[in-house]
Amino acid sequence: MNKNERVLENELVKIIVFILLSYVGPIVGIGFSIYILNNSKMKDYSSWVKTLAMLSLGIQLLLILFAVVGWLMWVTI
Repeated sequence: MNKNERVLENELVKIIVFILLSYVGPIVGIGFSIYILNNSKMKDYSSWVKTLAMLSLGIQLLLILFAVVGWLMWVTI
């Protein structure tokens, strides 16, 4: 394995770990998703990386929205 292949393999492992971390929690997940999306503009990643990052971002934003709505309903009742 030459140096270029090792660099690509390390980069792929890093992206996979970041995608997994983006599903951990709402605030942390949003940060990792935004980092992946910003980093994917600089490098030519596959479309699955951008798709998973957008999916993670959407899920985390929905979780935060539902938490805020639930809290508001609890406070107002």
